[in-house]
Amino acid sequence: MYVANLADLTSRVRLELGDQPRQFTLTFTGDGETSDFPLAIHPIDIYTLTVNVNGSPVAVNTGYTVEPDVGVIHFVHTPANNASILITGNVFRYFTDDDICLFVNTAVTQHLYQRTNGLGSQMTLGLLPPVEEYPVAILATIEALWALATDASFDIDISAPDGITIPRSERYRQLTETIQNRWEQYHQLCAQLNIGLWRIEMGTLRRISRTTNKLVPVYMAQEIDDSRRPERVYIQNDLMGREPFPSYVAIQDIILYQGDSYSEEVDFPFDITGLTWEAQIRTYPNAPSIYATFTIEVISTSDSLSKLRLSLTRNDTAYMPPRAFWDLRATASGDTNYENTYLRGQVFTTQAVTEASGALSGSW
Repeated sequence: MYVANLADLTSRVRLELGDQPRQFTLTFTGDGETSDFPLAIHPIDIYTLTVNVNGSPVAVNTGYTVEPDVGVIHFVHTPANNASILITGNVFRYFTDDDICLFVNTAVTQHLYQRTNGLGSQMTLGLLPPVEEYPVAILATIEALWALATDASFDIDISAPDGITIPRSERYRQLTETIQNRWEQYHQLCAQLNIGLWRIEMGTLRRISRTTNKLVPVYMAQEIDDSRRPERVYIQNDLMGREPFPSYVAIQDIILYQGDSYSEEVDFPFDITGLTWEAQIRTYPNAPSIYATFTIEVISTSDSLSKLRLSLTRNDTAYMPPRAFWDLRATASGDTNYENTYLRGQVFTTQAVTEASGALSGSW
């Protein structure tokens, strides 16, 4: 299944802005006194930046720091007199990757405001349909253009005594016109696809059971000779939009196929040494019955990146219901007071057609 990601949207926004990275190579000679070296270009891509002094690489933070938005290198230890300094990397025209990511995240938040899917999950970047990626990229581009327009608004026209005039305010006018055109483009796509800030909120009237006060299920209509089991239809029922239940735990839904094994890796930006992990699947939170317990393997640990592997066997998924819930919880060895949940979400299982030899079988 295709999943939208931040890197693809960032690249698309850069394409819309014409802000592609360019390589640069600069050389300096140390004088034994200077520690700060303006590069005269900015913004700098800190992820491709390399600094060498006399042919030896210098480590970031311990050897130097960088101001990417203004393009200045600050050495922790002043380079010696006549030291050869080589600086290479990529430079952008307008924004760093962190800036573009900020615009994209803002656009996603606005585009998916108070929006859930038919199964009740909060819409996020990972659930964004492919057809909506371009409108989100346009909205992020508009955010970036407003930042450029704010900077251009401080420019004033220059009039020289010899009659030469430099209309610097023209840049602001061009940017605002571009923003207006982009807004029209985004508006048109939203209206045609019924998405984003201009979507029409719709709902389907459904009957509520008098005995249980729950919505009566809706099933896909079938022809009289269609022998399939009725297919349940999950309809979005928030007529005016709703705020999903608040939670500080990251949400990740899992998609399974009945009777198939499952495995995925989970990354953590910190050292997970000493933590004991558990993950279970239940019909609903706090349900007494457990459908499956994940096998959890620690792949690697470090201060900046640790990895876990979560896996299920085919027997674990053989009797999985179409919809269930799961979470990933950690406890600290020797500390009975520490317990933290890092991931939670729903589990959606597609019913199998072909059963492997020796696999468990049954009906729901």
